Amino acid sequence: MGKIMKSLMQTVVSHLKQIMGLVPAASNEGSTDVIISGFSTSLGSSEPNELDRRPVGILYADIVEYARLTEEDEEGTHLRQVESMEILKAHVVANNGRVAHLAGDAILAEFKDADSALHCAINAQLSARQWNANLALNRQVRFRIGVNFGDVISDHGDIFGKAVNLAARLESLACSGGICVSDAVRLKLEADSDFRFVAIGKQYVKNISEPVQAFWIEIDAQQIVDIDLTSAVKVSAMAS
Repeated sequence: MGKIMKSLMQTVVSHLKQIMGLVPAASNEGSTDVIISGFSTSLGSSEPNELDRRPVGILYADIVEYARLTEEDEEGTHLRQVESMEILKAHVVANNGRVAHLAGDAILAEFKDADSALHCAINAQLSARQWNANLALNRQVRFRIGVNFGDVISDHGDIFGKAVNLAARLESLACSGGICVSDAVRLKLEADSDFRFVAIGKQYVKNISEPVQAFWIEIDAQQIVDIDLTSAVKVSAMAS
């Protein structure tokens, strides 16, 4: 048994040295499998998969004053948060988007283009206005939304990269219940009469060295698109 274990360890060390370039690789093709405690482990080197990069419309939304709302009414805020997020997700789906990440009071979604992302943002904010109309001012759940367009890295269903970071920073520049977009979005959609861009100048934002040109979106109540929100959780009555 001791000889078998010694031979096994020598084989493992030899292959590790080959991987690290300390000794020439064995001439035989393919990788060698070593059995360790019942698991088959390949010691051959393999190239990592290439990252999936693609240009997309990006929406990042966050609930305004979520900490205050939770402090004042923890259970009620949670129920209202659940419903408002379900409504926002319904708008994402209605605009052929995909939710990439959820983190408590924030949501990140991707779309095939800037047009879909911005239409989603506008209709989500208009739906939020209608929904909040039935709540007291100090209990209303409002979103700030940032919209960007650019290349992202897709990995295990989530999206990453500079374009995602910028969308999150644009969200922080939006007013309560409002939308802030990048110059990339404006350049894509400025000819579309559905959107009215209000320049707020170049802005310095966290962790981005150069100032970014940002725009607020004027929201017209007539722009709202009726969609089926029956999948949204109905908890307002309990939360009010």
